[in-house]
Amino acid sequence: MILLASGELDKAMLAFEVATGFQAMGMQMSMWFVLYGANCLRKPRSYLSPAKWFSGLRGGAGRVPETDVALQYVVRGLNHDGANHLPLSQLNFGGLGPMIIRHITRRKGMPQLEDLIFNARDMGVRFTICQICVDAMAVSVPDDLIVAADVKGVSAYYLDIVDADYNVTL
Repeated sequence: MILLASGELDKAMLAFEVATGFQAMGMQMSMWFVLYGANCLRKPRSYLSPAKWFSGLRGGAGRVPETDVALQYVVRGLNHDGANHLPLSQLNFGGLGPMIIRHITRRKGMPQLEDLIFNARDMGVRFTICQICVDAMAVSVPDDLIVAADVKGVSAYYLDIVDADYNVTL
């Protein structure tokens, strides 16, 4: 099981590479996304897109829109959406670092993060997003994500840890 709490490109790529590799070797993999880790699963949207700022108004699984505050939508609007818009944990250079990494990986024939996400989905990796994160970050699960994901709380995470052979946190 992998818990991805970071919304950075290099850590997300590592998480999906490990998940797809272990799944290919016959282990049932489960990935949990908390806080900014869920950004890699979000649909990429322009900063000027109304859907980026307001699609969370409808609610969805794990959401209580009645308790939302305006700052949630500011955070949502300024947040990095999509696998191709994540910063690097080191040497980000104002967004130039991820472009360099994507260029290098393309030239080497390596899969991009979005490819790794779809490969993981096709291989049967289970995706779960923390319920508190979904509500706090105003994520509309069916509308905002590029892959299907369950929404569960910390007690379900505990049960997954108990059943797992190992637990990796990134």
